[in-house]
Amino acid sequence: MLKNKTTEPQPIYRKDYKPSAYLIHTTELHFQLEENETIVSSKIDFYQNPKWQGTTPPNQLFLNGIDLELITISLDGVTPDYEITPEGLLLHNTPAHFILQIKTRIHPETNTSLNGLYRSSGNFCTQCEAHGFRQITYYLDRPDVLSVFTTHIEADHKPYPILLSNGNPVTQSNGRATWHDPTPKPCYLFALVAGDFAVLEGIWTTPTGKQVALKIYVEAHNINKTQFAMEALKRAFKWDEVRFGLAYDLDIYMIVAVDDFNMGAMENKGLNIFNSACVLADSKTATDADFINIEAIIGHEYFHNWTGNRITCRDWFQLSLKEGLTVFRDQEFTADLHARSIKRIEDVNALRTLQFAEDAGPMAHPVRPEHYIEMNNFYTLTVYEKGAEVIRMIHTFLGETGFQKGMLLYFERFDGQAVTIDDFVSAMSDANNFDFTQFKHWYSQSGTPEINISTHYDPDHKTYTATVTQKFAHFLPLAFALFAPSGTELQNGVLTLKDQTQSFVFDNLPSEPTPSWLRGFSAPVKLTQALSFEQKIFLVKHETDSFSRWDNAQNLWLSLIMDADSIDTPAFFDALEFMLTNTQDKSLICALLTLPSERSLHNHQATIDVFAIHHKREQVIQAIIQRFNPLLLEIYHTLNTTQPYDITPESVGRRALKNICLFYLAKGGELTLAHKQFNSATCMSDKLAAFKVLIDTDNTYRTQTLADFYQEFKDDTQVMDKYFATQALSQVCTLDKITTLMQHELFCFNTPNRLRSVVNSFTHNSINFHHSAGYQFLTNIILKLNTLNPQIGARLVATYNHWRRFTPELQALQKQQLETILATKDLSKDIFEIVQAALKGD
Repeated sequence: MLKNKTTEPQPIYRKDYKPSAYLIHTTELHFQLEENETIVSSKIDFYQNPKWQGTTPPNQLFLNGIDLELITISLDGVTPDYEITPEGLLLHNTPAHFILQIKTRIHPETNTSLNGLYRSSGNFCTQCEAHGFRQITYYLDRPDVLSVFTTHIEADHKPYPILLSNGNPVTQSNGRATWHDPTPKPCYLFALVAGDFAVLEGIWTTPTGKQVALKIYVEAHNINKTQFAMEALKRAFKWDEVRFGLAYDLDIYMIVAVDDFNMGAMENKGLNIFNSACVLADSKTATDADFINIEAIIGHEYFHNWTGNRITCRDWFQLSLKEGLTVFRDQEFTADLHARSIKRIEDVNALRTLQFAEDAGPMAHPVRPEHYIEMNNFYTLTVYEKGAEVIRMIHTFLGETGFQKGMLLYFERFDGQAVTIDDFVSAMSDANNFDFTQFKHWYSQSGTPEINISTHYDPDHKTYTATVTQKFAHFLPLAFALFAPSGTELQNGVLTLKDQTQSFVFDNLPSEPTPSWLRGFSAPVKLTQALSFEQKIFLVKHETDSFSRWDNAQNLWLSLIMDADSIDTPAFFDALEFMLTNTQDKSLICALLTLPSERSLHNHQATIDVFAIHHKREQVIQAIIQRFNPLLLEIYHTLNTTQPYDITPESVGRRALKNICLFYLAKGGELTLAHKQFNSATCMSDKLAAFKVLIDTDNTYRTQTLADFYQEFKDDTQVMDKYFATQALSQVCTLDKITTLMQHELFCFNTPNRLRSVVNSFTHNSINFHHSAGYQFLTNIILKLNTLNPQIGARLVATYNHWRRFTPELQALQKQQLETILATKDLSKDIFEIVQAALKGD
């Protein structure tokens, strides 16, 4: 039963958007940072919006503000007529132009939400997207109100020698600093940092000869782990200049790494605040995946300078305007610098495992949502990753040259403005004379489209006909290839789908070809086709598109796991052996050897039986070991050589293949081999791979391995997150052991990374989490976070989103937890919205 609707938080609708009655010329902020309080003084130059849609001039103004203590207020030097509400401050009788000065008191030292201004490891920092600025001072906290900011900071110089804000430095002295950002920006891009940091400095020279100072600020003991981040930042500068023709505009670009951060990073203009896990890396403490991910995130936040900062979103419903586009850009950045084929496989695997599940759940929403209660809940895979896939389809239709023409027109038209997704698509359309009207449905429809392809070969006319059907006429590109029986590629290209039913005829084919549809995952859809077992094997062996090879192998693994009688297992394993011994791309071999995850398998079941799925997957692992143990051992020893560490595609592939071999070998009992690698490993990729298999089961090495790993890395925060997460995911990690982990001296409930490493990881431990006590444990955590950090609590409550799809017993238990959460007094909007959606209809 849902709460009385009069007490429920009410949704905000896209259709209700109206321009602000007032805009802001300039904003001047003064921060007095103290240990027990912070005084924020603002001087804001307001003027009536000439595009205001009201019929009469506005005479009042509402400013957002939460948990603020108002000290003084003046409008043009006199006390205005105002009232304070739980959500902000309402000014009456406001003139067409006025200067508002406000002084407020806030308490960053007790701010556990990690929004607004807060303390992390004794340092001050901010997180203002989406609505954090209203926790700093009263303001028009909306993305379509842009202002030029000047920020003054005062603090005790000894504990806070570094004082930073957006833009360029104006004055800096002991305990005082002034920053000016010449680029108008919405307040969600505001940032402030004050603390004691070490700094790594660099220089970048733009194509026009402009020198940009690069600075990465971290706690002193982490300075030795910043060099890779600096190199990645320079690669991002160069890539954006070469690929998109975009150069940086300010005199300085800064990154600050903090341990306490709800997100990965934030693109605040000129001063990017990062979760330290997304900055710090060296070969002894970071895996190959960590390095590539750090590089991608640094690139992503830098690329936001143009796609998010210089041009920002008009309202939060347009979030994918900046995020979907920038994810596409960071994906291309990684693909250009590393292995494009593997990058595509990894991105699609994550999309189909996680975003497709989001599409099928109670919080399903379009790439451009129509409503929200709490905006933080819509920083989703749909907005980001599916949004990037929509951009990728535009790129596929237009090609690189056409896409760049569209980007150029987009920047020419809208630089310095807050705009919409429609504005972006219109720029792409107008620059290329391409009609995207039908295509824009991708932004307004939720769910994952499904297409079906049936084929017919006419031997008399030597024609091959493919008929594509879809329930809704999505406009999408369908990449394909046709192969001769010899494995020769006969035809390839991209078909354009626009109708619910379309037929495509291919002529002059002497025999029936084997088709490969949706190459490179050219559209984010579910594909149904009548490929035989033999055709899938054929494509795994002969396809030249790496994604298609992997995808067909995944389909075969899926069939083997869920219904072993449905395929010819010996024939599949013969084909797998052929690939293992004849494929040069070691990263691709690793991908082909990797089974679908249990989370991925859940998506293919009408009723999720977590224990049965786990058991079936383990049986296939044992079948692989039984058939391939000698070959895997041979491959392992061939690759287990000492070489200087680097992250070239070849080196990453060698380590990946070696460690997937180690996984299977250890599962088969070769724990001594794993222990030897653990002791001799010279990089974290190898060390962590061995660590995972050694602690996954009760064995003679487990206790000592845990002790050795802890002793070696106990002073490294990021590695300790791996230490906790690996234990939480292990097959021997019971709820009692999780409780013990949370009593560990290095566990901190209020640090999101550490909390996620234990609690969130445990929710993915299917065989140990899914029972009554496990659910009660999670619910208790969520309710504690409801008052401390509701944003993280909302992420955890999403664990219950698919409760209806579980077996009856687990379904009832999860529903009970959702009802318990919903009945909680003073439930945050973040958590309420997700629980309400999950229970809707009951």
